[in-house]
Amino acid sequence: MEESAAAKAGIHSGDFVIAVNGVPAPGRETNEPIKEIHGPIGATLRLTVVKPDGSQSEYALVRAPYPPHLNPASDPFVYTVPGSWAAVPRYHYPLSWAPKLPYHGFVDLFFSPNFPETDSPEYHSYLFFMSLEGTHMLTAEQLHSFLLTYFQGLAEERGQNNGFTPDLTKVSATYKEDSAASPTFGGASAHAFSGTVTIWDTHGKTITLNSEVLISGCGTRDHTTFFFGMSLEPRDGEMWKQIDAVRDTFRCSR
Repeated sequence: MEESAAAKAGIHSGDFVIAVNGVPAPGRETNEPIKEIHGPIGATLRLTVVKPDGSQSEYALVRAPYPPHLNPASDPFVYTVPGSWAAVPRYHYPLSWAPKLPYHGFVDLFFSPNFPETDSPEYHSYLFFMSLEGTHMLTAEQLHSFLLTYFQGLAEERGQNNGFTPDLTKVSATYKEDSAASPTFGGASAHAFSGTVTIWDTHGKTITLNSEVLISGCGTRDHTTFFFGMSLEPRDGEMWKQIDAVRDTFRCSR
């Protein structure tokens, strides 16, 4: 990551971390040394690194905050996600796991810091922003159909990648529109939905996530912007305070 303590010290993609604070990494579960790398801001961490040419060096790094994730300046809208959340490269339609979805646009996906930890209240908590070309103010039924296709395709991909065969009939999505309020998103009027989705996780188990969706045209017919929040935590749980905080950074225009 540019401007990180590791980058400034000369550690690059392709280098191998073979020990953390003197404890060898080989032979351990991947998450163990990663947990040790994370920690209090300002604390010192020792990494033993092997370069592609075979040379070995030890680095003393001072932990610094992750820089926030910012969407590209070419987007008409703007949002900010804490740098501690994991980001993946922008997905463009058609999506590899759901090619039948008939849209043009993209998805920006972010995972909570402890997304893969099954014993964490953050397990499988994530959010994504989606921008579709044109006007797509979906109804609750259309949202249900969209997410059913999305998560059934994702279940098949996860099954192929993780060695299990998902029963696609167990994938479900149920939403209702919040018609009691006049919601806004990014400074424009929006449609708000709440509900649940039952999906297959990467361990071959079904889990049911609580979900919130906001849809706004941002005052234009050129594109429609979506926000999806997903978590096992109930809507009044601590995880949702973080999800809501990210949601509220969104602005329809720069």
